[in-house]
Amino acid sequence: MSKPKVHPVLQFVLLIVPVVMSGFYMVYALTGLILEGRDKVNWSIEAINVANSVGGGIALYSLFVMGFAYLRKLGTFHILMVSGLGHLVLALILTAVVYIIVLL
Repeated sequence: MSKPKVHPVLQFVLLIVPVVMSGFYMVYALTGLILEGRDKVNWSIEAINVANSVGGGIALYSLFVMGFAYLRKLGTFHILMVSGLGHLVLALILTAVVYIIVLL
């Protein structure tokens, strides 16, 4: 039996962090759709800064995980690579959604 290239606990941590971050970011981004009036104005004031920092943070973390998986030679379809790419794309989409909602 060969030794795993990534310890299961490390793999779990690398997978759970972007799930939680993306979940909260999705709720934040979609909150802009249901707010109205002064609440939406207040949300819009801070939304661009939040989108840049949180979206950028998720994107950087995803690139880090993908780089880690690449250096460990885990393969293109390993769960860390797929998760990293998925959360990177999701972060970019949610950031674009926030920008669109602010402009509406």
